[in-house]
Amino acid sequence: MRTSSETQRRLGLRIKDLREERGLSQYACAPLLGVSRTYLADVECGRRNVSLATLDSIARGLDVSLEELLRGV
Repeated sequence: MRTSSETQRRLGLRIKDLREERGLSQYACAPLLGVSRTYLADVECGRRNVSLATLDSIARGLDVSLEELLRGV
């Protein structure tokens, strides 16, 4: 069984991959997602447990569905 910290780490890597695919730095991306740069960094490193509302905001900011955002996580 996967731990919650492992899930957070995998989600963070997925968000980072999607951000980098779009050629965005954390500084440029964070305002599009409705979060601070430091919050985004914490999410990408798996240090944050993200709420569903924040996941929805991140998905919209990256122009993907929640399903696509969570793919492989």
